[in-house]
Amino acid sequence: MMEMLLDVATILLALALMGVSYLAYRKSHLRATLYLTLAFLLFAFKKVIEISAESRVIQYDIGFIVDTLEVLVLLLFFLALWKR
Repeated sequence: MMEMLLDVATILLALALMGVSYLAYRKSHLRATLYLTLAFLLFAFKKVIEISAESRVIQYDIGFIVDTLEVLVLLLFFLALWKR
């Protein structure tokens, strides 16, 4: 039960950070903040997929999808730092 609450809190925090990053992008139009917005969105999406797999909503092996999303999130964080 506690793990589920932490997972939901992680998703909500990622979505909140995505919203803040998007507002920063609209104000500054810096490409780095757009990369951060996409990274937080993908992170939240990855967490939703993991929760769905744990609750048996998804019956397929999600290992490749989760690993790919992790690499994309890290790549977007790198781009955000590099483009800044």
